[in-house]
Amino acid sequence: MRMSVTEFKAKCMQVVREVATHPYTVEITNRGKVVAVVSPPPAAAAADPRTFWGSLHGTVSHLAGDFDNPLGDKEWEAAH
Repeated sequence: MRMSVTEFKAKCMQVVREVATHPYTVEITNRGKVVAVVSPPPAAAAADPRTFWGSLHGTVSHLAGDFDNPLGDKEWEAAH
């Protein structure tokens, strides 16, 4: 579908609602030349859980031996 900039300005919200519910593209023209295109966003791809689990494998370079020990009073105060 094509429409002029003037027509789009008058019907902007209606066009946006229609494009959101009916997947088609609207070309906006200025003096007969297409200057903009309004279309729905691309469909989001579903994440593959096989690539997610283990995606951080090998990214930790150092893990202190006492990483799970409670903080002392000095460290606790410094952390706040």
